[in-house]
Amino acid sequence: MSNREYIGKRIAEIRKAKGLPIRQLADASGVNFANIYKIENGKYNVSIDILNKICLALGVELRIE
Repeated sequence: MSNREYIGKRIAEIRKAKGLPIRQLADASGVNFANIYKIENGKYNVSIDILNKICLALGVELRIE
């Protein structure tokens, strides 16, 4: 699994655990719905800035370990 796929999978897991539809995450983060869909499916090379917006909307800390 690539880093891009792993990140997308984790975003989807967290979003689903919080009961948020993709559209609600898109609205909360200011990131286009289609882009979030692509990110979650590992089809979009997400920038740190966009990833930070998504993390803020999900209420999670962006950490690089």
